[in-house]
Amino acid sequence: MAVRWAWPLLIAALVAAGLLLAWADSTVLRGLFPYPFPDIRPRGRIRPPAVDLPLGAAAGPRLVFPGLGPTGGIYTFWWFLSAGAGIVLLVLAALVSMPARARRAAERVQPATVSLFAAAGVAAVLLVFAVSELLRATFILLSVVPFLWAVSLLAVVFGTGALALALGHWLRTRLGAAPPLLAALAAAVALVDVALVPVAGWIVLAAVAIVGLGVAVVTRLGSRGGWSLEELDW
Repeated sequence: MAVRWAWPLLIAALVAAGLLLAWADSTVLRGLFPYPFPDIRPRGRIRPPAVDLPLGAAAGPRLVFPGLGPTGGIYTFWWFLSAGAGIVLLVLAALVSMPARARRAAERVQPATVSLFAAAGVAAVLLVFAVSELLRATFILLSVVPFLWAVSLLAVVFGTGALALALGHWLRTRLGAAPPLLAALAAAVALVDVALVPVAGWIVLAAVAIVGLGVAVVTRLGSRGGWSLEELDW
């Protein structure tokens, strides 16, 4: 197989696998996903049958596709599809907005440093929770908590982008030359495919997010010097 066809075929296979997993999660494996909100409907009352109205109707319009379910709701095929597309777009946006920093951070991603990034990510998560509780207890600084979580989320997105770029670079050494964004796209789609695996996918996605946060913390969002306690001395 020619190298020039390897990348399109790889991405097409990853997208097809993601679509198949999203369909399986929303249909035959739907019972493995617990509903995240409590059922507050009154018991003992007869519920009217649900009616799917055509698109554009006044009361709760929903576009329904046979075998795929309605476009609205949680844990539907379209929910999994939009969530996966959102992850891919966020990863690519981080690489496009900070290319030099993302490259410097990705250069430090090695098999020997993954444990360091994971430990830093766990420490950062615990610190964010501790600071959030402290700010919530003071009440006056409660409004700072959303800002803290937003910064943490941006750090996770940046670190995940660096991981995707590093994995894409590894794929380029195996499949041949390709634009870095294309290789990172393949890595991001592969991450979404793994995340769509029931139960285990959520664990892998959480682990990647923690390691990505550790990458952002240790590399200081891809700064030239990186993180070091020696910076405290002058």
